[in-house]
Amino acid sequence: MRKNTVFVFVLAITLMAPTVSSVARMQEADYTTSVPGDGVRSPIILFFDDMENGTNGWTHTDNTATATPKFHLDTYYAFQGTYSWWCGELNAAFASGDGYGNSWDQLLVIPDVDVTAAYYPVLTFAYRYDSEPGYDFTYVQAESLGAYVNLNAGYDGSSGGWQDLGDYGFIMASYDNPVRARFHFISDGAWSDADGNYDSDGGAFHVDNVKVFDFYGGAVYFYDDCEGGGLCTPAVPASAGDYWHQITRACPAYSDPTSWWCGDDADTSLVPPNLNNSLLSPQVSIVGSTMCTLRFLVHAEVPTVDNDYWTEEVSVDGGSGWYLTGAWWGDFGQCDGWGTAGIAGTDITAFLPGTMFQFRLTFHTTDNGCGPGAAGGAGIMLDDIWLEDWTGSAVEMTTWGKLKALYR
Repeated sequence: MRKNTVFVFVLAITLMAPTVSSVARMQEADYTTSVPGDGVRSPIILFFDDMENGTNGWTHTDNTATATPKFHLDTYYAFQGTYSWWCGELNAAFASGDGYGNSWDQLLVIPDVDVTAAYYPVLTFAYRYDSEPGYDFTYVQAESLGAYVNLNAGYDGSSGGWQDLGDYGFIMASYDNPVRARFHFISDGAWSDADGNYDSDGGAFHVDNVKVFDFYGGAVYFYDDCEGGGLCTPAVPASAGDYWHQITRACPAYSDPTSWWCGDDADTSLVPPNLNNSLLSPQVSIVGSTMCTLRFLVHAEVPTVDNDYWTEEVSVDGGSGWYLTGAWWGDFGQCDGWGTAGIAGTDITAFLPGTMFQFRLTFHTTDNGCGPGAAGGAGIMLDDIWLEDWTGSAVEMTTWGKLKALYR
């Protein structure tokens, strides 16, 4: 069902607790709770921006432009001989010291293979994987009429150790010649070894003995046993572009006319493909604060039929370390102003004391850009945002009262 709504996100941040709480599984955004308050205390507003005064210290980036390949030759869990290709890393910050992170998009590309002389060309390999079931996948892909298509449904969960396809792999006869094939690992914005919510065993994906051969004739056209430097090529998808920008039109803005929008001016009904775009707030001093609440308004037109989503993160050390506070998806595509404000958020009960607060909103899309259609603002929009300090005893209600008056 299509919903029409606006979200006021509330992040209650306890800055004195010792550990990091887990974040809920990625979910459809749906917020209905009320604004917190006890009628006695009122917060001091540390930061407020209604987006009507220019960029005002906000920055944005295309994360695909700075992505680095994670596939590499490694002895860790190697299948045969000394090395195997591994999409993963040894990282002391991970739950078990190894595995993969959130929002990875990684490729291992097989060189072009001419199979003109083959009667029955087959791609085969040995593989091992462990990634969050239902959310993080490794696809085997090949070009068909110039576009990559999936040959498998996506490896997810655990393979239970190494598996070897032997001679019975993927038939390449119906795909482009020369054969252009690759392994493509994609993880979503939450639950991985990086945040500790999914503890893989040597995830995400290992592969070895990659071979293209003629099943009937036996001729081998390509073989990579990962020894001697390997013959495949680690890669990341091409830069998708940075689509965050301020727009001045009444439809998506809550306090008209300006808001931030991650979308395409050339086609406002289409969600651009392959995005990993982040919008970052200015840094805000929180020295002396022990409890803060962040509130912000997001309007989303993101199809539920695809795997596009956005993540919300906060930092209390000026951007050196980030805490994931939410991963959401949803199609709220009717251009009706912003509708009735809902209040919601994620209580963060495990931040260490901090000095500089920063907020980051990141939009992720798949490689088949699509949109909600006639709504005219496909993507996500961010408008009014403020940071409340609830530290200390009761204060006058004046500060909060003035802020509320802006929305009457």
